[in-house]
Amino acid sequence: MITQVMGSYKLSRTVILRTFALVLAIAVLCTGTAFAAAPGGMYHVDIYDGPEITRVTTLRTDAEAVLKQADIALGENDRLSLNEFQAGQDSVIVVYRASEISFTGLDGKTQKLTFAGRVSELLDSKNIALNDELVLNVGLNDIVTDGMSVEIKYACNVTVVADGGSKQVSMGSGTVSDALKKAEITLGEFDETSPAPDAEITDGLTVTVYRVEYKTRTEEKSVAFDKKQVKSDELYEGQSKITQKGENGSKNVTYKDKIVDGKLDSSTVVEEKELKKPVTQITAVGTKVKPTNSTQQVKAASAQPVKTKGSAISELTPPSSLNIVNGVPSSYKSVVKGKAAAYTAPAGAGTASGRKVKPGYIAVNPKQFPYGTELYIVSTDGRVYGYCIAADTGGFVNKGKFTVDLFMNTTSECYSWGARDVIIYVL
Repeated sequence: MITQVMGSYKLSRTVILRTFALVLAIAVLCTGTAFAAAPGGMYHVDIYDGPEITRVTTLRTDAEAVLKQADIALGENDRLSLNEFQAGQDSVIVVYRASEISFTGLDGKTQKLTFAGRVSELLDSKNIALNDELVLNVGLNDIVTDGMSVEIKYACNVTVVADGGSKQVSMGSGTVSDALKKAEITLGEFDETSPAPDAEITDGLTVTVYRVEYKTRTEEKSVAFDKKQVKSDELYEGQSKITQKGENGSKNVTYKDKIVDGKLDSSTVVEEKELKKPVTQITAVGTKVKPTNSTQQVKAASAQPVKTKGSAISELTPPSSLNIVNGVPSSYKSVVKGKAAAYTAPAGAGTASGRKVKPGYIAVNPKQFPYGTELYIVSTDGRVYGYCIAADTGGFVNKGKFTVDLFMNTTSECYSWGARDVIIYVL
């Protein structure tokens, strides 16, 4: 507050501080008003003493005499600032009270001091000049008060990278959050930083800000059908038949996407809703034993030898049990003599049994040779087709002209084979 001496009035310090500059300006422009209104050569002196302001109307020209008039005493280490005092003219005297403070220097050591004045004067007393490399924890023009801690240290230079640009800030200490605040960077609700916001800063540190948002999206996805096998006594061993065709199902999948700086970073499934239930594919696998005829268990010794020429056309690998003696298998279940044609198809084409076309997978009448039947075929003139498997249905079935149709890789091979009489060994 302000105390008026010799008939003056009391005001709060806040009020006088707000009006002091205005009063001085008016006094310069209008010499007959404000402070100049004191009678008989008297003038006004405002004495700033911490939170108190005392206004004295006086004829005294000595500052200490003015203080005595205002009944303001100085302690042993208190100090006056007379920079704004001029005897005989309205002016100001500032009283700095001695305060017990702590001071931490550039060496990191802390000492207890008694000082009166501003922080800038404290630094001057220690011959410390501020520059861009040094920082204070308090304001340079702050007046020291009891218990104040004054710390000066080398600045930490921190680079903040955000929103496509970067900023350099200098700080004495603090966290990443403090650096962002000084760089005037505001984090959104989901934004992230590296290092974390509570990490302590160090000199040369680079802080990167990641702008993060979350979005949800829903996609329709296919659900693959399951496959199941069941045994059937209506089919022979080695035979199979699809009794229920599988169908894929579908579902809606809702994702929560994490978007970092405009790019998808990760996705998390938050919900799945079935739209169509998949249908399981059921395949019947034969268990019925094929009938055998003992009169057909013929050994090679009783079979007519065949003089063969050239290597086998089939590309299938014969089982280790298949032994060829004099051009015919050493053992087999039965022999069928007939006529064989040849056919071809584009690579990757499918057969009726589901296999992909390949020399060795031949077309048959499945009623005569069920799919999966292993055979060995050689022509009566010695051309060897070799080990093969019944895998496809021949177009000759309803015509009865041929017994089997042999797959070849090329049309020229088909022409070369033509139509030949063959001996078919059922293995």
